Amino acid sequence: MHVGDLSSGASKMALALKQLLLKWELAHETWHDHTSKAFHREHIEPLTPDVKETLESVGRFAEVLSRAIRDASDTGGS
Repeated sequence: MHVGDLSSGASKMALALKQLLLKWELAHETWHDHTSKAFHREHIEPLTPDVKETLESVGRFAEVLSRAIRDASDTGGS
């Protein structure tokens, strides 16, 4: 990972969410009482939109950062 590389962290975050959701599905096969439903509602459900929003923001920021690095290197030699 080099300076300005945000994709590695974003990829790890996306993979972690995917793994969490898979593990939750496995757990939910045997744990499906009131506490399970409350846990899902309070902790699992909010994660997906939050992580997706974060990944979109990181993507936009990565574009801006990349452009800034490119612009700085273009003017650095002048």
